[in-house]
Formats: sequence, structure tokens, C-alpha cells
Amino acid sequence: MAVDGITRENLRQRQIEPLRPAKPWQPDILLVRGDTGPAVVKDYRPRGFLYRFFVGIPSTWNEARMYRKLAGLDGIPRCYGKLDRYAVVIEFIEGRNASKVKPGELPDDFFHRLNRIVDAVHRRNIVLCDLRNKKNIMVSPAGDPVLIDLCTAFERGRRWNLIRNGLYGIFYQDDQLGLSKLKRQLAPGLLTPEEAEKLKRGLFMQKEAVAIRNFCVRWLKQLVSR
Repeated sequence: MAVDGITRENLRQRQIEPLRPAKPWQPDILLVRGDTGPAVVKDYRPRGFLYRFFVGIPSTWNEARMYRKLAGLDGIPRCYGKLDRYAVVIEFIEGRNASKVKPGELPDDFFHRLNRIVDAVHRRNIVLCDLRNKKNIMVSPAGDPVLIDLCTAFERGRRWNLIRNGLYGIFYQDDQLGLSKLKRQLAPGLLTPEEAEKLKRGLFMQKEAVAIRNFCVRWLKQLVSR
């Protein structure tokens, strides 16, 4: 299957460079030449069987689906489609991620625009779930905010789905805390007393959730490194 002229067979020939070092517990992130310009391929296929089957396939499916649900929104890259069940092809966003930005570098308006993007995502009943990770927030050369990496995002459930909707409510708050955390780190003068208080309180069972997440990450690294 060809996506913007890219196929599994010509992927290596079209590769320009890897965008991060390969690790056994992460997909390859490759900058490639698409027919319409540079594109990014997130590829789980080079990983071990257990990882690509239990993580790669559902992550690729979910990420492509989330990009489709958010298509047309400012600040969300275009998804060209799935290369196969292990890889998705996404528009390349030139710039740097927020982890490489120093405090005071960004104008106040950047945070207002970022907040509008997140609000627009929420209006489509989707939560991002990983907004606390600054690497998922890009700053374009023009200074525009762009959100990337939607593999953990998910959609609100139907009315009867109480568990899913309960999780949605928690991650909705977590998205808001992610924005406040970014302000605290890069523009503390913009942080309101209410936002500071919410950051201090955190979410219900946040410490327990972080401990479980860290355990799962360690387990996954051990599993795929065998």
C-alpha cells in the first residue's frame, strides 16, 4: 500500500534521516520523502514480536483514528494514512519541541493559541492524555503551537459507558494540568493562582497512577530487551 508515494518496500530508499535514536521499547521515527513533501513515519515493525503485536498494532490503529477525528483543526498535523498495520505516515512539522524552549522565549500569545487548540480537541470529545510531555508540543518556525503524537489520545464513550467516561473526565483535567505545567516552566508569570493550586493538588490518585505507569514502562523495557 502506498501512502503519499511511500511503501514498505521503498521506505528505506525514501528515508532522509531518523528523527530520534532507535530504542527497543519505542517505534522508529523517520523523516522521509513523500510525493507532496517531507513526511514522518512512525514505524513499529522493526521491534520485537511481542512489542509490535501488543503495542504497535493498537497504537498505530488508534493514532490514525485520532488524526482522522481531529482532521481540519489548526495545530493538528495531517495524517496521510497507515502504511500497514505497524506504521502511520504523518505530515512533517518543521520546528522544535517545547522541551528545547527556554523560559521567556515564547510570547504570551503562544499559550493562548495552544489553549484554543486543546479546547477545539476537547470539543470533538477527545482527550490527549500526554500533554504533560513537552516533546508532544511543537513550536513552528513562525512560533505557532502544534500538537503531535496522538497514540494515547482517546474519545469520550457513549452515555452508558461510565468507566470510559470517568477516565475521559480524569484525562480532560490532566490535559488542563499539562497546559498549566507548561506555563509554570516556560512562562510562570502567566500562571494564575487557580492553576497553581490545581497543579499543587494534582489529580485523584495521581501518585498511584504515576507509580503504575513507571512500573509498566520498566516491565515493557525488560520485556522487549530480552
